[in-house]
Amino acid sequence: MSNTIMRIVFRVEGNLKIGLGHMMRCLALAQGLTREGHQVKFITSQASQEFCQKRNDWVGKCILIEDMPLKQEAQWLKAQCENLAADWLILDGYQFDQTYRQILSANRFKFAVFDDLNDSGQLHADLVINGANNAQQLNYLKSEPKAKLAIGSAYQVLRQEFLDLDRENWSQRKTLTLMFGGSDTYNLTLPVLQNLIQSNLTLPIVVVTGAAYSQLNKLSEVIQDAQQDISHIHDCQNMAEILLDTKLAVSAAGGSQFELLACATPAILVVVAKNQITATQHALTQAWCQVINNQVNNDHELTDQEITDQELTEQQISEQVISLWQQTELLHTMHSKALELPVPDGAKNIVNLMFNQQSQSVDT
Repeated sequence: MSNTIMRIVFRVEGNLKIGLGHMMRCLALAQGLTREGHQVKFITSQASQEFCQKRNDWVGKCILIEDMPLKQEAQWLKAQCENLAADWLILDGYQFDQTYRQILSANRFKFAVFDDLNDSGQLHADLVINGANNAQQLNYLKSEPKAKLAIGSAYQVLRQEFLDLDRENWSQRKTLTLMFGGSDTYNLTLPVLQNLIQSNLTLPIVVVTGAAYSQLNKLSEVIQDAQQDISHIHDCQNMAEILLDTKLAVSAAGGSQFELLACATPAILVVVAKNQITATQHALTQAWCQVINNQVNNDHELTDQEITDQELTEQQISEQVISLWQQTELLHTMHSKALELPVPDGAKNIVNLMFNQQSQSVDT
């Protein structure tokens, strides 16, 4: 790659409601861009900036955006990118609809979108990013026939801490790790931990909660009262190190599953959103994880049946953990299966596509 520097703007959010997954994968790509010498900036709300500022691996300046109607926001964002002389705008979030994207297309800057399901109409993008293994089946040629496609496992983005790890340390792994995402949208951490405590299974437990987790006081009380070997890490800044010490992880599916695989950590993946289903089903075929489906819609007041289903899922998770923890040979086999799978530097591959596309547009 030549010494030409690209200027990239990210538009993304992370908060209690939507979690931090979109923001973390943008951070992973931003780290890959800065590693290659390019300049990045993030445009986010104040709430999202508070999460950014807590991370010791954050890269790029954050620019504040005020709350405004989506169409007006798209026009404002377009003007910001032009004022910043941006070469690329990268958009990540389900709230950004087809009209929003159309306003941002065909401008002086190139336009990329992170996508998961290809179910939101025309993308109006120069580059589509989807690192899921099934992404080739989503017919992006229909929704954006002119776009370059960064799709498939070669484009899974991982933060720099998950690259070039020594994963073959099975004998040193001792802990069970619970991790249900940046905000634990479905409040699984507490009930699963309480069920495990009540089981009287003796094992060291590490509970990891994200920066947007809202039940810290209650969680602290439960851990203190348990008088067991339980550690709690909030807003973890060294996740790879934790997972390399983990014998079994229980995790929300989504971006975390690629981090688990990068660390060759056997896992029980809990599906909490429809966009996680196909990628998690593929992970199941790779034999390094087990899967539990838990899609309860928390956007409305739960019915009695949904509450019962949620409680059954929490119990199922706990029972599956207890069963799998006692199957040492199976856990070792799952670890070995993960070791067989490559860990792509998806960010580097995306950066190369962006640079080549930008260079071609300059030449023409």
